[in-house]
Amino acid sequence: MQRDEFFWTSTINKATIVVNAAEGLLSNEAAREAAGGVARLEAKAEKDPALRVKSYIAYEPLLIAETSPAVTLIHAGRSSQDILSTQRTAILRDRTLQVAKAFDAVIGKLLDLAEANRHTIVPNYTNGVAAQPNSYAHYLLGITAAFLRDRERLNECLTRYNACAMGSTVLNGTGWPLNREAMAVRLGFPAPRRNAFDATCMSPADMPFELASINASAALHVGSFISDVMVQYAQPRPWILLQEGGENTYVSSAMPQKRNPGLMNNCRADASDVVGEMMNAAARIHNLVPGMVDGKNVAKNGRMMDAAVGMFSRFLKVLCA
Repeated sequence: MQRDEFFWTSTINKATIVVNAAEGLLSNEAAREAAGGVARLEAKAEKDPALRVKSYIAYEPLLIAETSPAVTLIHAGRSSQDILSTQRTAILRDRTLQVAKAFDAVIGKLLDLAEANRHTIVPNYTNGVAAQPNSYAHYLLGITAAFLRDRERLNECLTRYNACAMGSTVLNGTGWPLNREAMAVRLGFPAPRRNAFDATCMSPADMPFELASINASAALHVGSFISDVMVQYAQPRPWILLQEGGENTYVSSAMPQKRNPGLMNNCRADASDVVGEMMNAAARIHNLVPGMVDGKNVAKNGRMMDAAVGMFSRFLKVLCA
């Protein structure tokens, strides 16, 4: 199922119909007409991607065409702003769960490697110079501890922003007696966002930047790990090698005996891209008045989260190799 803007607009409409009918704000007849129109529009959009519009302004005429102008009653006490804010939070929440899944796989592999290398001795470095011998397991658990702090921040971020904007309208609430708590539950949120200005103007820009900073922190640790491996890889006789085959290594055209660690080079580049996405996220919201849309862009914030998933997925391949 494609959980895009169209999906969430339809889902918000369904929740509105159910909640307003239960509250007596929508007659059963009007509720049935609206629900039928949403169902027919969803069925058509499954066959025709052009109907999967991103904004309510584009969605409503399609819904009217399936029903009648009377269906616009479901939009009473709502706005494109609280709908968009709810969409953006929900979509970014989904992407955060994808990052968390990829991150958990990395942490699990690090713990497996530590378990298998309790008695493996490696040199560690301070000031860039070989310092003391160490258990490789101890080293890996130290890296894991840093990752676990990032993972904890990801959990906290998801909890902090997992609130529903519906009922905020533009940014100042509404006199329409919408049951905000019921709307939040129907849409899979634990509670509504309390302050309407925050719900539509502040938190939709804060959430992607906080996620970008967490992703970048993890990227710094990925880059640090890769760089540490590369220190010994530069030696005539390195003691940790990537398994040959696939994209792990590639052969030099001038020196066929040489094996270049392409997988690690690409992973380091992935980590740099994730750090770059943090800078992009900051630039999009820097020096803007509240309410501007720059930092809320679903496609750009989705690209940022995809970069993190890609980094963790490639780093897992490094660890497996």
